[in-house]
This record gives sequence, C-alpha cells and structure tokens, in this order.
Amino acid sequence: MDITGIKTWADYHPEVDELFRRPWIDWPCERIDTELTPSSQPCIVRSAGQELFTAGAQGEVFHSEDLGRTWSLLATSPSFCPPLPEGLIISDHSCYGIGVTDQGTILLVWALRYNDGRQHGSSAAADQPQVHEDESYHMDTWMTRSCDRGRTWEPTAPLDPSPFDAICDQATLLQLRDGRIIVPFRVQACSRPGRTVSFSENALSSILFCSDDDGRTWSQLSRFPDHSPEPDLLELPGGEILAYIRYQRCKVPDDPPELATDQRLYSAPGAPTDVGQGVFQHSAFSSSADGGRTWAPPILVTGSAQQSGSLVRLSDGTLIMTFGRYGQRLMLSYDDGQTWGRAVFQLYPCGQYARSIALDDDTIVTVHDNRETWGFRGRVLRCYDNTVVPDGITDTPQRLGVLRWRAPSRSRVEREGSFTPREAETGIQVT
Repeated sequence: MDITGIKTWADYHPEVDELFRRPWIDWPCERIDTELTPSSQPCIVRSAGQELFTAGAQGEVFHSEDLGRTWSLLATSPSFCPPLPEGLIISDHSCYGIGVTDQGTILLVWALRYNDGRQHGSSAAADQPQVHEDESYHMDTWMTRSCDRGRTWEPTAPLDPSPFDAICDQATLLQLRDGRIIVPFRVQACSRPGRTVSFSENALSSILFCSDDDGRTWSQLSRFPDHSPEPDLLELPGGEILAYIRYQRCKVPDDPPELATDQRLYSAPGAPTDVGQGVFQHSAFSSSADGGRTWAPPILVTGSAQQSGSLVRLSDGTLIMTFGRYGQRLMLSYDDGQTWGRAVFQLYPCGQYARSIALDDDTIVTVHDNRETWGFRGRVLRCYDNTVVPDGITDTPQRLGVLRWRAPSRSRVEREGSFTPREAETGIQVT
C-alpha cells in the first residue's frame, strides 16, 4: 500500500503511536476455561456480596459464588422477542448484557436485528457505515427482569432510540450511589422511505438510558459524543462518572483529503484516503461531572485496533483500563484518567470482547469470549501470532473464558513513565 503524502491518527497522536509499536509486557493471570456456552460480547457484574454474574448469548445467567473461580448456570431467561413486521426476517437475536441491582433484580439486555432478507442488512456490522443503504434494516433492544433469581421473568418495553432508528450494543448496567441505574447503547440512523442518511449523519454514537424504578422503565438521560460505541461506565466516590469508549469512525466528506486509514486498519477495497475507510479504531476515555447528563470530549489512550474494554478502580484509587480485540491488555492511571502509564501489559493473547470487575480485595476478574482468530484482508489470522489459519477454518468456537489477576505495582508502572493523552480529533482540521 502506498501511504506517502497522507496523514493518519498517528500523526496527531505520536506519543500513543510510539507506545503501541512496542512489545507488550506480559503479566500473569489465572486462566479459567469455563467450557460454558458461547457468550456474545460478555459482560460481568457483581452483587454487594461479591456473587458474580455474566450472561450467555441465549439468555443464560451464569454465576460464581467463589470469586470467579468456578461458574455454573443459575437460570435461563426467555427473550420475549417482539413480533416482526410482515415480510421481515430475523438476522440476529441475542443477549448482549447484564446487570444486577441492589435489590437483587437481574436484568438481561436483548437485541434483535432484522430486515427483508437481503445479505447486506443481515451482515451489517457495528463498525460499518453502510447500514443506511438498507431501508428494511432494524435493530431493537429491550430487557428482561427477574426479581427471584431467575425463576420467573418479565420483559420491559423496547427502548426508544429517537431521533435515531437503530439501537443495540454490548451493555453493562451500572447502579449509581443515588439508586439510579444507567446503561449506554449504541444508536444509528438508518434510511427510511423518503429519507436517506449520509456517511456524515451515520456516525456511531451512544445514548445513555436511566431507570429509577429498579429497571422496570427506562428513559434517555444524555447522548455521548459521536464515534462512541460500547461505553463502559464507572462511578467515583465523589459522584463523577468515568467512561471507557470504543472510539471508532470512518472518513467522512468533510475530513481533510490527506486523512487516511493506517496499515493496521486497512483491509477494505479502495484507497486508504477514500470516504468510508476506517480512520479511528481505538480506546478512548471520557467523564461526566453532572451525573451523566454531559460528557467531556473523548481523549485517545490506545493505538489501532485496541478496543472492546472497560474500567475498574481499586481500593487505593488506581484506575485500570482493560481492553482487547485480539488479546486482553491493560493500562493504569493514578489520577482518574488524566494521565496514563506508558506500560501496556498483556494478560492473554486471545479473546476479543471482554469486560472486567474488581473484587473487595482488589482481585480483578475478566470475562472474555475466548476468540482465537480474526479476519484481515480476506485472511483468517491467529490472534496470538498473526499467522494465517489454513483454508476452511473460519473461526474457533467461542466459549466463556475467565481471567483472575492482580494489578501491577505502581512502581512497576512508573518505571515506564506516563503521558497525557489528547482529545481524539486534536489537530484534524476539516476542509
């Protein structure tokens, strides 16, 4: 690929680019293969008594009563899938998230994708902007609730994504100290008869929903900045809410002509400077000082294709960003995300989607999908060494995996120094 005369994200964030060209620092963890059923974009939550919960793709509630060492099936929720409009066909119907409230209520997040059967809409991915070309494409989200540890279930009403058309995402529900439950979801605009959607209008975004009645009803609280799917939230003792964000966007017509995707992201047909090419796929950090009503512009913390993460905070105030997409890694901050250590540690070389939680003794438990392969430029590669998988093997079976680990010491992190990340779009001037 000829990349002369162009600029990528790395030109605007050279300190992050340099950091993520270095080898990872291996960090020990206890690896547990649960051999449980597939978990689509797994999430993890805990009760006040440190019982841990995660969800399977078909509504299975898995729990651990020994701090994540062993897992078993607690219950399975029906989906209460809403009826489809005539002529439309389901392309995906899965459970995408979980929460447990202070009252012990278990909440599962369900997502439904459907269209008229055309291949484009049924295979549209979260990071692709082309879904607006399919007028029949829909994504709906609702929840199921159980107040008796999974013996009985009831559905909530579908969440309203207005003014957007589609809603769906990996979702970890968070109960705040004031009793409210919040959860963010990715939303998108889709074309409808008589209304088209441009690349610029189809930016990935997220809306924060809130419930003050133990998850029975939900309303919109705020909208995240654009290019912000898959937020994961954490409340600080003083009430500030921090957010991990999968910062991801494609090139739009208003971008500088020289702005391009880099070699670590470039797999689509066309030139790296074409409209529609991916120019950002990173982990970013944001915060809200007013209870989640407004959010600071995202700052860029990781390099290319280092996404799908979460935030945990230890008892001494150490903030840890875990992230993955082809491996599970972490970075640490000692000032609630204003600066980050330059040390990038690797726990496990496989797994894509993952979320983490801290226990009372500061042990961290990470759940992941155990994925061992990924696709790039028409090939299937192994996550751990990027070697090509033989023809005929498309992916390894996904199953719920668990990591238990302790954070590196502050002295170990500070040995590598620290840096102050900048806003994601710093220096990029539109034409």
